[in-house]
Amino acid sequence: MPELLLAIDAGTTTIRACLFTPGGDKLAQSALPVASLAPTPGRVEQDGAEIWQSARAVIAGALAGRSPGDIAAIGITTQRASAMLWDRQTGHPLTPLVVWSDLRGAERARELHEMGFPLSPQQSAAKLEALIELVENATELISQGRLAFGNIDAFLVFKLTGGLHVTDRSQAWPSGYLDLASLGWNQRLMAAQSLPTSLFPTLVDTWGEIGVTSHAVFGATVPVTAIVADQQAALIGHGGEAPGQAKVTYGTSAALDISTGPEFMWRGGAIPPFILTSVGSQTRFCLEGMVNSAGSALDWLRSTFSLGDHEALAQRAARTADAGGVAFLPALQGLGAPYGDLTRRANLAGLSLATGPDQIARAGLEGVAFRVREVFDHMFDQTGFAPPEILDVDGGLTASNALMQVQADLLARPVRRHAHREATTAGAALCAARGAGLIGQDTVEKFAQYDCVFEPRLSVDEADERRRAWTAQLGIKGAQERDMKGT
Repeated sequence: MPELLLAIDAGTTTIRACLFTPGGDKLAQSALPVASLAPTPGRVEQDGAEIWQSARAVIAGALAGRSPGDIAAIGITTQRASAMLWDRQTGHPLTPLVVWSDLRGAERARELHEMGFPLSPQQSAAKLEALIELVENATELISQGRLAFGNIDAFLVFKLTGGLHVTDRSQAWPSGYLDLASLGWNQRLMAAQSLPTSLFPTLVDTWGEIGVTSHAVFGATVPVTAIVADQQAALIGHGGEAPGQAKVTYGTSAALDISTGPEFMWRGGAIPPFILTSVGSQTRFCLEGMVNSAGSALDWLRSTFSLGDHEALAQRAARTADAGGVAFLPALQGLGAPYGDLTRRANLAGLSLATGPDQIARAGLEGVAFRVREVFDHMFDQTGFAPPEILDVDGGLTASNALMQVQADLLARPVRRHAHREATTAGAALCAARGAGLIGQDTVEKFAQYDCVFEPRLSVDEADERRRAWTAQLGIKGAQERDMKGT
């Protein structure tokens, strides 16, 4: 009898497939990069057909030596708020996948906001009309019910199942089209944009009986039992569904998510609420604070100052006890939480003739860690939850012991690293196991496996003083105080 769990994670920069046991042990993994194109400034696109081919390749890689029939259930997690259109009849993409960071919807978001629909430029609702304009025969396809809209999760499920067009509410919420009161599609917004319901995927539970794969496509009929957005999947992968539980995922960006349980909290646009899961009559929420530039900022430092690869950067940073007066603000894509200032740019301050590559490397790690500290302090202050004794972390950047040690030092609390690094896949597998009825709530914590705890080497007072010095040197302390007073 099949019992293995297949998790498919289509992120912004990587697509991977992982095999798990129902007990949470990872047996195999395969991954490929996802290419992004920037055809004009502010636009970011990916090729949906290419992502589908990569998905098939990583599934085959994870299954090497095993049969598709060995899989008991499939869970899918993907980047959020991205959007594409495809033809239901042929299954072919008709537009690029417009990535969440694409800003072509900035003006439309402002217009919709004035009409009473508060949206951000990153949300699909600000871009869908522009996407439809890219389809030459869109009116005809819509009248025939052939035009399909969705994020990459909906497209992957469509391809795997041979035509099922669905998504869950954790994915639907970031699109801007979900109505909070009904937890259905926002008919008022759709009418304002003259969009028919036929465009949209059917809403399904985060886990449960969603559909089955096509034998012709997958090689077996296997239940798809979970769809969940990536940051939410990571929080679930840490077992963090109870109110007040939290995690930080370090990747291109760094995201702190705090579960608020069944309570929907609004604490300002810089730390927006999301749907964590929605199953049956139970919907759970979380708040998220984003450091827009984390891994991307370190990549920029490595390239600009010829600091070597990630391991070389970590070694340089570890060779010096401090940054020698250098301070780095990693804001190459704007300053995220708690400021919400997309116009702010990065800053490298305190350079002198004594500054060398080691100090710049150290300043880079400290900059990311200080920004996470800012978000951590702000979010727990705003929510009223007690900060966790240990901060749980995951993501590709957590492979850097140097960064994790700096984070523990500047938080003045232990940092505990997920053994699977990409907890998103663990979360997707966990949801799939629940949807297939393979595990109950009592076994959820087994998926949260950790391989290292980094103990702080600074006292609370020392960490606080370093933070004050960093914010003062970069001139951001006043901005933070204004933001916190206005939230």
